[in-house]
Amino acid sequence: MKYTLTITDESGKIGSYNIETGEPGEKKNLNDFIIKSLQIAESKRKIPLITQCPNGLEVFPSLKMKFKNYGSPLLGDDIEAMLVTWQD
Repeated sequence: MKYTLTITDESGKIGSYNIETGEPGEKKNLNDFIIKSLQIAESKRKIPLITQCPNGLEVFPSLKMKFKNYGSPLLGDDIEAMLVTWQD
């Protein structure tokens, strides 16, 4: 499935984004998460989004990039996955 998402920010700037779901049998990706999130009722999407830390603290989640072999973008290492984490 392929979707085009149009977002208008508070200054009136319009952004258009293509979101395509992965093939069956592939690992889920960020696009799959976005589509699943948009399927939640609009009224429920307005409640806080939190993730729980190992110590029980609840915080807003952050997105980070995971590099192959725990590498670094400074070294030109390839991105292996997107990571949802509790750390900023």
